[in-house]
Amino acid sequence: MSAPTTSPSSACAGGTVLGDTSVTFRARMDDPAGTTLGAEFRLARADRPETAVKDIRLEVPSGQEAVVPVPAEAFEDAAGGRITDFVWQFRAGADGHRSKWSPTCRFSFDPTRPGTPVVAAPTGAVIGKPVTVTVAPPTDGSVPARYSYQLNVGAPVQVPAVDGRAVITLKPGQAVNSLTVTSVSVGGNFGGSTQLSFAAAAPPPNLTTADLTGDGVPDLVTVGGRNGLPSGIWLAPGTGDGHVGPAVNIGAAGPGFNTGPTPSDFDSAVAITGRFTAGSFQDVLFYYPGGIRAGYAGVRGGDGSGGALPAGGPNGSLTDWFGNNPSQVVEAGTVSGRNTGFPDLLGIAPDGSGGTALTLYPAGWVTDSFDMPTALNVRTPDGGTDWNDWTVAATEIATPGGGTGTALFLWKKSTGELDLWKDLAADPDTGTLTYHSFAMATGWNTGADVELQAADINSDGTPDLWTIGTGGQVTANLFNGLSPTGPAGLTQVPSTLSVSG
Repeated sequence: MSAPTTSPSSACAGGTVLGDTSVTFRARMDDPAGTTLGAEFRLARADRPETAVKDIRLEVPSGQEAVVPVPAEAFEDAAGGRITDFVWQFRAGADGHRSKWSPTCRFSFDPTRPGTPVVAAPTGAVIGKPVTVTVAPPTDGSVPARYSYQLNVGAPVQVPAVDGRAVITLKPGQAVNSLTVTSVSVGGNFGGSTQLSFAAAAPPPNLTTADLTGDGVPDLVTVGGRNGLPSGIWLAPGTGDGHVGPAVNIGAAGPGFNTGPTPSDFDSAVAITGRFTAGSFQDVLFYYPGGIRAGYAGVRGGDGSGGALPAGGPNGSLTDWFGNNPSQVVEAGTVSGRNTGFPDLLGIAPDGSGGTALTLYPAGWVTDSFDMPTALNVRTPDGGTDWNDWTVAATEIATPGGGTGTALFLWKKSTGELDLWKDLAADPDTGTLTYHSFAMATGWNTGADVELQAADINSDGTPDLWTIGTGGQVTANLFNGLSPTGPAGLTQVPSTLSVSG
């Protein structure tokens, strides 16, 4: 006879507490002669081993398991409403002979269901910021061993209780939040629940470009399906010194074009960050420069936690009256001076005369709406009009007055020239662009196949650049000592994107 087991599982030596559930007992019966065996099963309370709760005999072919299901009601009747220890054994018999009883196994059965917990609504809650909730035990009945709580539509989470008391830390995600707290017994039985609503104030606007995690430090955001990353939109939290933490797929749900999660629908898109919903948090705008969705753009709102982006949300287009689409777009703050509350875009697009131009897309008055583009009257940093040969990346940088200004990096892959235009201001009526120019580097990543993301990576007030290349190779280019004649001081911090989970 093999060592007997239970389902749900319990340790034969004791120490396991099973909740208010039926229990199935099993033991394999073997006979060298291969005959059918008589199996005996005995279950009793540990404090009354001589009085069987269940005493069952059954026939079992040799080599098979004796299976004895015992309903929860049998344990409940014997336990009398209290956590009770039970002992049980098997033995086999054939031809008038019986084996020894198996070793005595034991477990505890918990029939209790704690009452309704006492929950204090939090005060001073702010959306996206941690807040604590205190939980006290029910006023009567058994004391909960832990509590299960659910915030809004999030997944339930369990926290341990000490003498029935617990402190829950959570982040409210909306202005009015629903919290449900349920008592759980030592055996895992769910008891009474308390549900309450509480308000959370909107936090101050997060002006740190690319800070999706709400810690004041820019994060690296890139689209998968390339550079060694699976499909989706990937967020690698910045550490403030150029390094990044493990990347999380915040775009696992996809953009919502199809039924079910379709992160591969992001594969041909680019993703940029900014306050595209005009709220307190940094959001993500994704744009398709080519393919079957060329010109299409969508906005998915962030919640300040770095959590998953919703599949659905506002969608729009950057296609102009003539069917032209920008080959690149970047977030440009309030460069147009219109101050609609939504950020403008800059891009590189056809200029209507057969060439290309740095182009302004002024923000409209609702999320993901942009006015018809304006081709700006400005040449490339080396004096040309070959804008399609340049790669642009932009960020917003804090200004002395407490606001932000737009900074634009311009890189010519074929020569490695890297320039920075700061304090941009564009006139959507005349196409005039003003800026301060800085020559950052020559021979910088000449010919390299890399993507760029601009941010003040180390929060020193100077714009920096991340490059993302083959195999998830990431380099933080931290600049200092800007000069109109260049080059700028540069410290490079290399790392490799690792995928969390």
